[in-house]
Amino acid sequence: MQIKKYILLLASVLFVVSCSNDDFTHQEPIQNGPVKVGFWMGRGDSENTRTFINDDGQTISWEAEDKVALWAQKDGAYTFQNKTFDTWFVAAETNQAFFTTTLPEAMPEGTYTYYACYPLPQSVSGTTATFTLPSTQDGKMGGGADIMVAQGTGPALEKLYTPADPNDSEVVPDYIIEDGLTLNMHHLIHALRFYVPAGKWGFPTGETVERIVFTMPANVAGTVTADVSNTNGLTLTSGGTNTISLNLKESIGASTADNGGNITYDYAVAAILPPSANYGSNDKLVVKTYSQSRVAKQEISLNGRGPQAADEKMRMAAGRVTPVGLNCSETVDRYCLRFVYADNNLGEDVTEVRVKYTDENGTSQTLTIPGSQFIKDGYYDVDLTDWDYSFSALRSVLKNQVITVEYESENAIVNEQVTLPDVTQKGVSIVNLVVPYLFFEDFSKINGYDINGKNVSAKVQDGQNINDTFYYSGWTGNQTSGKAGDAIRIRTRIETTWAFYNGRVDSAPISGLKDGAAVNVIVSFDYNAVTEESNDDCMSFSYGYTTTQGPIEAYHYYFYIFGTSSGGNHIENATNVLLPSASNMASYSDDAYPSSYHTIDDFKISSCTNKHRLSWEPLASGATNHLANSKNHWLYIDNIKVQIVSE
Repeated sequence: MQIKKYILLLASVLFVVSCSNDDFTHQEPIQNGPVKVGFWMGRGDSENTRTFINDDGQTISWEAEDKVALWAQKDGAYTFQNKTFDTWFVAAETNQAFFTTTLPEAMPEGTYTYYACYPLPQSVSGTTATFTLPSTQDGKMGGGADIMVAQGTGPALEKLYTPADPNDSEVVPDYIIEDGLTLNMHHLIHALRFYVPAGKWGFPTGETVERIVFTMPANVAGTVTADVSNTNGLTLTSGGTNTISLNLKESIGASTADNGGNITYDYAVAAILPPSANYGSNDKLVVKTYSQSRVAKQEISLNGRGPQAADEKMRMAAGRVTPVGLNCSETVDRYCLRFVYADNNLGEDVTEVRVKYTDENGTSQTLTIPGSQFIKDGYYDVDLTDWDYSFSALRSVLKNQVITVEYESENAIVNEQVTLPDVTQKGVSIVNLVVPYLFFEDFSKINGYDINGKNVSAKVQDGQNINDTFYYSGWTGNQTSGKAGDAIRIRTRIETTWAFYNGRVDSAPISGLKDGAAVNVIVSFDYNAVTEESNDDCMSFSYGYTTTQGPIEAYHYYFYIFGTSSGGNHIENATNVLLPSASNMASYSDDAYPSSYHTIDDFKISSCTNKHRLSWEPLASGATNHLANSKNHWLYIDNIKVQIVSE
């Protein structure tokens, strides 16, 4: 749910449900089978229906992607439970939205008891719903931070009818049930509304507040449960924390007054678990407020505040707001290391990111970043500002340090090495993190090798370990060579029409997959070729995969006076590609590698495991002048990429 703007208001949120049994004249007869039904949310006209979301400080705003869960009970039995309803229509400039779903059949007439909640619960047991009150929020209570429930009675949800012209958005309201069930939500969280008075603004001109981190005396976020059939509140069940970070979706500036004394407030809001009791004299709210280059810290007494406070302005209960004016007149230089979620080549969302570095004592350390939070926020900040502890020595050690970043998903664990920037410079130092491919090789790390892969007459079929530096160890092959930092090639030799000696290369296993994982992947790679058989379409190659481990003997065949002999292995699960001479390199030499490549990008493997290996084999198909000559043929391979795909 999007929160637009706020005004300074300490509001009590009352629960109101309204419904009507007025007749609605249908233009079509009731039909059997699936029906689309819906109800209004947030449409109450009572002046006592107050929340604190929109410009008026009273109403909520719904967006097209919002979803709510609904229960319907009649005569002690549930017609449906925890049914997802999607936003179908948001009424312009109001707090009204119409939510719909499709039921397998029309609801029987009668009076129902309805329960609803936002956001969709993570799990339910009866009417007990489980949610996460997040420890990282956006300052607008988006992303499900504003946990709400509603209850009420009303008629069966009526069938909806499609407009005559579905593309005409102007007529959509005319086809919505005007009189039916309407529910209004009741907030189960308390809100802290942070703002900085202009007279307390100490940040540089032109900068705004982009982050607020605060700590409370008791846990204010974590996994919580609520009974959607009542408004008794939230219960913290696990993962409790007393610290919340507001990575502001929209930065805020100073709150200012005009000549008439009217104050324009610029503020950020946090949803917290309401305190269970009033705070004492030693209880404090500790707040750090960050601009782009500076930080302010403040401790605010909470003495006397709480759910039972006698003073209305001190009451911290569900559905209410506590304004928090921040004193940011004293600031210090900000030092921040910001990991930015730049891209994901793995093909699967990461569940956890682990940053492995060495601290100022020479000790290996691991910083763990929750994957879902990293993806949702788009970045993760590590505060290196000197407060109660001096980070100066650590900043010096981290400067330009090469660290390992490990990414874990449901089925894989992959890693990359990253060089940190100069974090001794004040401000925000950015590190863009790109989740690597499941498997990747561009041969930029190889030093160069040769296993009879050059322009020679050697006929070698036995596979060997390729002892060079790859991204993943375990490459094997024969009749192959690689140019330092460039690419590899594989040689096949044909001798007149009597003998074929193929080369092959098999990659390292796709070891990034977890044990037991079997996923669908798509492979892409670049290729080119050249043959000594000038202007002769005599070459092709095969690509495929194997689960055989270790060196593999390549295929060979030759004819002699007493018969024929063959041995070794063509690659498994092969796809063959013809290589007309016009598509290949114009010339060859032991040091000549392609300046451009063709690409295969639709190589799919089903149920791929960490035992699977990629394979390539060049082939000679026979040609006009093989009766008189022996020739070599080369296949070049580069830029291999493997991604997980869902199919």
